[in-house]
Amino acid sequence: MAPAPSFRGHQWTYNPIRGSCLLLLLVVSNLVLCQGKSCLSCSPDVFVSLQKSLTDVFVYALSLSHDIHNLSTIMFNEFDEKYAQGKLYHINATKSCHTNSFHTPEEGDKAQQTNNEDLIKWTLVLLYCWNNPLYYLVPEIQSMKNLSEAVVSSAEEIENMSEKLESLIETHFGKIIFPVLKTIHEARIPWSRYSSMKFSNEDRRISEYYNLFYCLRRDSHKVDMYINILECRTRKTC
Repeated sequence: MAPAPSFRGHQWTYNPIRGSCLLLLLVVSNLVLCQGKSCLSCSPDVFVSLQKSLTDVFVYALSLSHDIHNLSTIMFNEFDEKYAQGKLYHINATKSCHTNSFHTPEEGDKAQQTNNEDLIKWTLVLLYCWNNPLYYLVPEIQSMKNLSEAVVSSAEEIENMSEKLESLIETHFGKIIFPVLKTIHEARIPWSRYSSMKFSNEDRRISEYYNLFYCLRRDSHKVDMYINILECRTRKTC
């Protein structure tokens, strides 16, 4: 089987009429332009319908992001318990994440200050950057000793749900994809640690896996946090 692309955006042909990362703003703009005129598209029912549709999108997205983060946490905890006890792998784990150079919002208060478009952008950046690691991780951990079947199935579920979450965002916010791909391209940080996962030195190899599980848990938490903020903003409950 051929390796998966570094991010699925390469498989997507940009179409400027597909989706909008500023759907609510476009609706509001439409209302302003039609003010004082007879305009069917400006009726309150249309606005409520579009807003409800967007809320439904984020409710489903939040369900996916919650599951991805929960599974990544389960995977990390089991790996830590069975392979990292008494080791010092955690010391460099934070520095080793391949997504570090993006400087995405990490704390809730900073994420709350980030506008919707940027939250969607960073969500896709992180999802795209985990495509290759997840693709290689699934078959690799199948051969590892002491890991439960639950960890292997969790990795498979995360890969599958990540694809669904990407597709959901791409479908409804198509215009954000090109800026996302540009950001990733300019960062020049393709994930190239697959060879490190093949180290003959067992301790070095386990260290690489530990870093991978740690970073996946951290980044999945970010994605979940961003989508949670977007979901509550559409509901106006933040």
